[in-house]
Amino acid sequence: MQYFVSKTTPRAILIMFDRDDLLLEGIQEVVKNEKIDTAAITGGIGSLQRVHLHTITTTAIQPLDKYWSFTGAIELASVQGSIIGGDAHAHITIFDWDSKTTYIGHLEPGSVVAYRAEVSLLVLEGVQTERYQDSQGNFRIRQK
Repeated sequence: MQYFVSKTTPRAILIMFDRDDLLLEGIQEVVKNEKIDTAAITGGIGSLQRVHLHTITTTAIQPLDKYWSFTGAIELASVQGSIIGGDAHAHITIFDWDSKTTYIGHLEPGSVVAYRAEVSLLVLEGVQTERYQDSQGNFRIRQK
């Protein structure tokens, strides 16, 4: 994995993943190395050989999550999300060649690049945020 950081404001970062790199862990490594608190994951593409993701299965305040794992030829069509409080939260769209099915969900650790992947970040300089649950159990974001 390597990455490139713009010399302009806002700071943009392009992360280039190689074969066998871990996708979510790599994003998190760049966030740590660059001391990023808040950013937008503006896009991502590539191919995966193993993917772990989860989706919600209910609309209850405490949703029930379904976890999926796939191996094989997997096309990574999209990565989007946010970095809040230094923690990456990414959603992905993938196409699983074996099942000929498209899946959408939250990217989980352990997802491995097949050939390459590219992810872009846009850093919100000077913005400090955190995730929390309000009194009704809803997930929220606030500025520190």
